Amino acid sequence: MSQSIVKFAVRDLNFHYGPKRALSGISMDIPAGRVTALIGPSGCGKSTFLRCLNRMNDRIPGTRVEGDILLDGANINDAETDVADLRRRVGLVFQKPNPFPQSIFDNVAFGPRALSLTDGQRLGDIVEQSLMDAALWDEVKDKLREPALDLALGQQQRVCLARVLAVQPEVILMDEPCSALDPIATLKIEELIARLKEKYTIVIVTHNMQQAARVSDLTGMFWLGELVEFDRTDRIFTRPSAQLTADYVTGRSG
Repeated sequence: MSQSIVKFAVRDLNFHYGPKRALSGISMDIPAGRVTALIGPSGCGKSTFLRCLNRMNDRIPGTRVEGDILLDGANINDAETDVADLRRRVGLVFQKPNPFPQSIFDNVAFGPRALSLTDGQRLGDIVEQSLMDAALWDEVKDKLREPALDLALGQQQRVCLARVLAVQPEVILMDEPCSALDPIATLKIEELIARLKEKYTIVIVTHNMQQAARVSDLTGMFWLGELVEFDRTDRIFTRPSAQLTADYVTGRSG
C-alpha cells in the first residue's frame, strides 16, 4: 500500500448529524487504482464516511464536518471547492438502482449533457462506451430508446454505473451496490469491479464479507463511528490485528 499513489488522504475526520457524532477521528489513505472495501455492522458510519468523500452529506441540514479529506492533495472541504466538479470526479452508485424515468440512452447521456462535455455526434460514442464499460452494451444496444425502468434490477444498476462512467470520473463510490440484486446480477457487478479498477479508484461499502474478500485489495473495519482497523484485505480476513475485527469477520459479533 505504501508504494501506491494516495488518491484520498483522510485525517482526523469527525462528522456530526446535529448534536450526534457519527464519525470520530477517522484517518486513512485510500490508494489510487485499488478497490477499498468498508465493512462493519449497520449504523457504524460506513455510508456516512463514503458520502463524505464527495460531499453528498452537504445536502442534509444540520450536518458538520471536521478534519481533512484530501483528494490528490487538495482539501475537498475548502470553501473554494467546486462541489459539482468534485461529484463529477467522484461518482456515487447508490444501494438501490435509481435510473431516471427516461430512456436508457438519456440516462447515460444525462451527465455529459448537463456538463456540456460533448456535442451531439460524440454523445452517442460516450453512451456506447459507457455501456460497454458497464458490461451492458450487448444487452441493450437494440433498445436504447426504451425506458430504463423496464430493465431488470441488475441491468438498472449497471445503467446507473454507466451514468457515472459517462462523466469520466476518477473515483467510483459504491454504497452496497448489490444488496438488492440476485446472485447472478451480483456476480456481474463483482466482475465489473475487477475490470474497472484498472482505470478507476473504487471504494465500496458492503455487508457481505465474502464479497469484500473477493473484490477488494484493502479493507477498513468500522465500529460505532470509528475505524477499528485498515489493512490489506487478506490480512483483515486471515490475521486481523483487532479482536473486534476477528469477531466480526468470523460472524461472532455484529
